[in-house]
Amino acid sequence: MLLLLAVVASLSTASAFVSVGGGLQSAAARTRSPSIDLHMNRIGSNRMGSAGFRDATLSDARGGRQGSLRPGLEVFENEESRFWLNPFPLKPYNAERLTVGRQVDPNIFVFEQEHGFANVSVNIRMTVVRLSNGGLWVHAPVAPTAECVAMVQSLGEVLYVVLPTTGLEHKLFMKPFLKKFPTAKAYVAPGQWSWPIDLPLGFEAEVLKDMDTTVPWASEIEQKVVYAQVGIGKCSEVAFFHKKSSTLLVTDAVIYIPPKAPEILKAYRAEGELEFKKWEKATLMACFLGAPYTPSFDDIAGKVFVSPVVRTFIYERTAVETREWVNRIAKWRFNKIIPAHLDAPIKAGPAEFLQAFEFLDSPQGNPLPQGDMRPLNAISKLLTVTGLIPPRAADLA
Repeated sequence: MLLLLAVVASLSTASAFVSVGGGLQSAAARTRSPSIDLHMNRIGSNRMGSAGFRDATLSDARGGRQGSLRPGLEVFENEESRFWLNPFPLKPYNAERLTVGRQVDPNIFVFEQEHGFANVSVNIRMTVVRLSNGGLWVHAPVAPTAECVAMVQSLGEVLYVVLPTTGLEHKLFMKPFLKKFPTAKAYVAPGQWSWPIDLPLGFEAEVLKDMDTTVPWASEIEQKVVYAQVGIGKCSEVAFFHKKSSTLLVTDAVIYIPPKAPEILKAYRAEGELEFKKWEKATLMACFLGAPYTPSFDDIAGKVFVSPVVRTFIYERTAVETREWVNRIAKWRFNKIIPAHLDAPIKAGPAEFLQAFEFLDSPQGNPLPQGDMRPLNAISKLLTVTGLIPPRAADLA
């Protein structure tokens, strides 16, 4: 089991992933999804005419209700709208996948689904920004179920879809999502690759560049790239700053563990002490890849925090590149952060963001509970010995 966790940790965090899809195809060659009957009702406005937030109801050929989106509310759907086939060992394993959509800003919407491995579940998040022209900019797409697609369509036309990382759990849905929005233009973080065979992505895309002023959203959203070689793999993430809302968008750079489970994780949301302890254990296992010491929950929850998995396998091995990236991000004047997992939006600014990365400059910065770190430290040493990833200072001690 430890070896399995080692493989999952190293491959998912160092981006040594089997590529999703086969050969390249042009936008014209992408096929449209089957026609559906989508009814939309305007339920709000932000003084941009038809750009207000609307309720969307997706009906199948028999007139059955398949999904809806309202600000802050959960979605309900029939079995057909939940369908998604997952070819990778990531939860949910069956064909049932729910989506919860929320409006967190007049022009920002988040969509969450379950994501996990074995008996551990967290959430995975896609963020959609409505641009000044009414078009949509999609960050880190999730599974494009009929329900999810209908909710996105209710907001406007998807113009751009961004893969902001080399991470598998975000890379997995990029090609299927583009098939549902064939006129959208794709952009990807640099260094996309697969292992053990380096295969093409399976779709046409432009590579995101650091502070690129030529991208069509440059006047509204700025971007900063970190890229590094980590052993046999390449690792990159692109951070974005939505200027109008003062929002920082990241993928896996930081997280914020809430005291209660996200709405999408129904299994952890029932009333009672047992469910709360299950949520504590699930988040600790997701962060440390080992049997949890639940008293440690209070040490890592309720603050801007770098996941120990990402910290151990990437940032502590690319300290120079990461430090430069973090310092540049902190020059943006953001007051909230939307990551791709756990809680969002996080009420935090540059000071809290910098504090989360103190470990880059000081071994005593951001201390982690040693009991929980034993599995990660053991996996780290194993991968270093095998030569898959370079050593960190802690491995050489």
